[in-house]
Amino acid sequence: MYTPLNEHDIFPTEDDEYNNYKWVTINNRVMKVQDMKDGTYEVLQTISTDPNDYLDEQYSPGAKIRL
Repeated sequence: MYTPLNEHDIFPTEDDEYNNYKWVTINNRVMKVQDMKDGTYEVLQTISTDPNDYLDEQYSPGAKIRL
């Protein structure tokens, strides 16, 4: 079975850790984000078939966004 997710996304080590992550869709981009507990989310991963989505610094890993 092929998946773009890593082992820790499918089988998290602790439930609390898994609850901090969300998969969201913003502007047709699917992203894994982490709740930073201050009203913002940090982008951890982007999944897209469009190469230009990976070049957009606004949604690159480490960027902070508001939902």
